[in-house]
Amino acid sequence: MSDMRSGSPLFLCVGDIDVDVLIGVDRLPARDSKVNGQMLQRVPGGMAGNVSVALARLGAHVRILGRVGDDEEAAFALHGLAASGVDTGCVVRLAGVRSFSCIGLITPDGEKSLVKLMTDAYRPHADELTATSCEGVSHIHVTSVGDTALCRQAVTRARAVGATTSLDVERADCPSDAGRLRDALSGFDIVFCNADSRTAIDAVLAEPFVALVPSVVTTLGADGARLEADGQCIHAAGFAADAKDTTGAGDCFAAACLHARIVQRAGWEQALRFANCAASLSTRAYGAQSALPTLADVWRALKD
Repeated sequence: MSDMRSGSPLFLCVGDIDVDVLIGVDRLPARDSKVNGQMLQRVPGGMAGNVSVALARLGAHVRILGRVGDDEEAAFALHGLAASGVDTGCVVRLAGVRSFSCIGLITPDGEKSLVKLMTDAYRPHADELTATSCEGVSHIHVTSVGDTALCRQAVTRARAVGATTSLDVERADCPSDAGRLRDALSGFDIVFCNADSRTAIDAVLAEPFVALVPSVVTTLGADGARLEADGQCIHAAGFAADAKDTTGAGDCFAAACLHARIVQRAGWEQALRFANCAASLSTRAYGAQSALPTLADVWRALKD
C-alpha cells in the first residue's frame, strides 16, 4: 500500500462511514413536538468518509479505515468513496451487521440536526488500525474521540512511521470522564472541534484544553474559525454562503485546513482562511459530499 504519487503526502482517515438520509423540515422539532418533512436525498456520509472525499476532491492521496456491514448501504457508501478516488482497501466489512447511518433534518436556511443510528459498524477497533494500514502515511486523521484505545493506537502508529496526527471531536462522542478524555486527546498534533464540542471539552477537563495539544482549532459557524497554538490566538472570518445544507461543512473545513497546512505548507492564518472558504462552498447542495470543492474552486472563490 505505497503512495503512487511520489513525494505526495498520504492521508489516512480513521472513523465512521455511513449513509445519510436527509429530510427537509420547516423547522427543527422541539421537545414533544411534531414537524412536517419531506425526503430530500440519500447520500454517502460519515465524518471520516466526508473528510476523505474532501481531501481527494482537493487533489490529495487518501486512504480510509472504517467499518461497514454487508448490506446495500455498505455498497452504496463504498462506491461513493471509491468514485471520489479514496482508497477503500482497508475498510472492514462485517458479516450480518447493518451499516451505520444518520438521519439529517434540514431546515430551509440549511441548518440541521442529526440522529445517529448506531450499529457495530460505527467505527473501527484499535486492533484494526494496523501497521499495514499506516504504510506510507504522512498524516492520520481520527474522527472517534469516544474510543480512547483507537486514539492511542493512532498516535502510536503515527509516531512509528513519522506521521503527524489530528483528531476531530464530536460532542456526541465526547467522554464525560476527564481521565478518559485527557487520554484520548493527548499526543495529537491538531484537535478540531466546533463551539459546542469545545464547550463540552472545557467542562469535562476543568483545565486549559490548549495545554494538552499543540494546536486547537475551533470552528464558529458563520463567524469563521479560531486557532490557539503556542500562546497565540488567530481568528479568521467566515465566508458568506447561500447555504442549502450545512451537513459536513465542519468535515470539509478540517480536510481543507489539513490540505493547506500539509500539502500547501501554508501558515495558520492562510490555512484557516482557505478552510473557511472551502467549508462555505460545501454548503451549496444537499448532502455532505455533494458540493465539496476542488482546489481550483477554492482558489477561484478566494480571488473573487
